[in-house]
Amino acid sequence: MNVTARLHTRLRAGALLVAAMLCVMLAGCSISGPGSGSDQALPAASTAPTVLISPRASTGSLRVVLRLNNGLATATLDDTAAAREFAAMLPLQLELHDPMGQAKSGPLPQRIDSASGAPVFDPAVGEIYYSAPSYTFAIFYDDLGQSIPDPGLIRLGMVDSRTDRIAEAGNRFTVQIYLADHVRF
Repeated sequence: MNVTARLHTRLRAGALLVAAMLCVMLAGCSISGPGSGSDQALPAASTAPTVLISPRASTGSLRVVLRLNNGLATATLDDTAAAREFAAMLPLQLELHDPMGQAKSGPLPQRIDSASGAPVFDPAVGEIYYSAPSYTFAIFYDDLGQSIPDPGLIRLGMVDSRTDRIAEAGNRFTVQIYLADHVRF
């Protein structure tokens, strides 16, 4: 087989792969119109796509998307009163900073009632917390072996993907946090 024939074979294979991917992506769409057999219209362009729920998410938990200056990360909020209160604030835009090289943190616009949450004194990497005394939201990306003084932190959830993006976001940055089904890509 000569070089030209191999090139044409590869081009055809690539075209078939693209066509197959388009078919998979469009398989869930329905189009209304004459002869389509459906009276369901396509969603408007402003409709937010739904992010798929991972098997790790429990039925009462909520998925969120964190939009950072260097990309997206996803997280699952716990099924607790404090996490539900936090979710009720979304969407949020927070200014985060990294004062100690282990967590990105910043103030929330309002207080969360933390009376029902169990205090955490040894935060884990990849988990999201709330500090009641300072109304502070924090995502831990490293464990420096330090413990948190009383009254501790209240766990809100866990980062599911791209903890590295959080760690690499810089010392001061803005994060936008959305419920996963309200994000537009």
